[in-house]
Amino acid sequence: MTRTATERNFEGPFKAGDDRVYAFGGDGFVVVLDESVWDGLIELITPKGGVSIKPGEDGKISVTSAVEGEAAVKQILREGIDGVRRSYENRYWSTPQTAS
Repeated sequence: MTRTATERNFEGPFKAGDDRVYAFGGDGFVVVLDESVWDGLIELITPKGGVSIKPGEDGKISVTSAVEGEAAVKQILREGIDGVRRSYENRYWSTPQTAS
């Protein structure tokens, strides 16, 4: 069975060989960062949609998404950031409870 990065059991971070492509996230929220292959591409994938951010030839940043409208893109970004943060906070930054 082939699994996708957006499946619930995705456990990042992953590095794709020597290409310096990294994936982080879990619970359906994934961010993919590229250092070299796609010239700095950042992709944010959520259960409600995705956003691609890439530097353009003119030095400006290009943001593309299948969702329509600036407000919808901002919502995807906010939910994606919160989802990736939750994934790691729940896994690594929870303070264990100690007996009193």
